[in-house]
Amino acid sequence: MVAAMGAGTIALLWALAGEPAGAGVQLASSDAAGPIEAERAAVSGDYSAAPGVEVPPAIEPRLAELAAAFRRATGKPLVITDGTRRPEVQAELMLRNLERGDDVVRNYANKSAARAVAEAYAQARAGGRAAALAALTTVIRAQVAAGDYVSKHLREGAVDVRCTGLDKRERAALKRLAKARGIAVVDESRTSTPHYHLNFVR
Repeated sequence: MVAAMGAGTIALLWALAGEPAGAGVQLASSDAAGPIEAERAAVSGDYSAAPGVEVPPAIEPRLAELAAAFRRATGKPLVITDGTRRPEVQAELMLRNLERGDDVVRNYANKSAARAVAEAYAQARAGGRAAALAALTTVIRAQVAAGDYVSKHLREGAVDVRCTGLDKRERAALKRLAKARGIAVVDESRTSTPHYHLNFVR
């Protein structure tokens, strides 16, 4: 269960809390779904991933191409702060959001899935944090098993890109370059962990 999270999962949670990114693309540990073309990305210097972040193999070539275009336009690499999520990680992140009063139904595109998570939290919160986390994890696991994803991170179809350190022109360039490549950009720059959420799948 949650207690069985691997080192890569724990590192991911630290990364989302604002830990500095590593110098090159980092692979998650034994809980990784599969390798990415880390060597090519690290050598190019076009993007790096925060420790423990797992870049989805299926979208890595498109991410690398976007990062190369952004580097040519701005001279800066992209920093990936989130990639593939396991249900346990998604549950932890949504629990954190719910605890601080976020409206997850409003914030997530899949309203019905987010509503189910919010309802599970409302029913379980009186039992304490561990009980709430277990309830959210159970709901999200069931959704994934049914092919219903509250977040595209669970589908291995999205990454988050840090936007702190990018000026207005550079942020506009990232959005323009992503859109030109069929990558949807969700602006989450005003959250507690400022970033752009890049959706590679619909």
